[in-house]
Amino acid sequence: MECLINDLPIYYEEYGSGRPILCLHRFTEDHGLMKGCIEPLFRNIAGYRRIYLDMPGMGKTPAKDWIKNADIMLDTLKKFVDKVIGNEGFLLIGASYGAYMSLGMAYDTNMKIEGMFLFNPCTVPDSEKRNVPDDVETFEEEGIEEFIEGEDVENSDYFFDEAVVLTKETWSRYKNEVLPAYKLTNTEFCENYRENGYAFSFNSELQDLQFPNPVTVFTGRQDDSAGYEDSWKLLKHLPCLTFIALDGVGPLMQIENPEAFNFHLEGWLKRIN
Repeated sequence: MECLINDLPIYYEEYGSGRPILCLHRFTEDHGLMKGCIEPLFRNIAGYRRIYLDMPGMGKTPAKDWIKNADIMLDTLKKFVDKVIGNEGFLLIGASYGAYMSLGMAYDTNMKIEGMFLFNPCTVPDSEKRNVPDDVETFEEEGIEEFIEGEDVENSDYFFDEAVVLTKETWSRYKNEVLPAYKLTNTEFCENYRENGYAFSFNSELQDLQFPNPVTVFTGRQDDSAGYEDSWKLLKHLPCLTFIALDGVGPLMQIENPEAFNFHLEGWLKRIN
């Protein structure tokens, strides 16, 4: 499906019916990451309309020269909500930069957001200023490197860069849910965007975010990309915050410990209801 915002056709997919949940993926990836970790939970849960989109320059949504910075990206996502969800209240699930965009939406009190589930959220746009763990210890299944090398899959080195739990199971999900997006990413657009417009103009004001509805922030103790400490510092004042820093997982927490991910995602839904 496509939603036209100005001259930009935003690609998205919908599943189920009922209360809308907008799902926002990590930077340079696409809706496949979100669909892969969220849809399994809803095999047994009805009453929700899950909406997965590809942000501009990523997945099947093209880049446009006028999307120069995070403020414009955010405004584009708000217009998507207006067109696809309308005046109805909705929920947000965001991963990393998608979580950052979610916080930007929540800062706008006109948005009818009834709850947020943010995993491994990016809360400090400047990667040089993030508090991240050093010397992350990984768990590797015996023979996993030889197994992956034997499959000869393009960009498999990304998995070794990101994963904390390196097993055949986590590799299989990474290969199916994450890697396909990299073939579609507009690298030139994303590099320019990251260099020149990655942060909101109101980034410093996020520390004053007022959001009264249930928020779950699910982080990995071994996440050396976004980290976990900055999220706590930024959001600990929220009145309905549940904060988890899970040991043994990193930026790929949703595939490294899917049982914990599903448990907390379902718990968040129960809190909202």
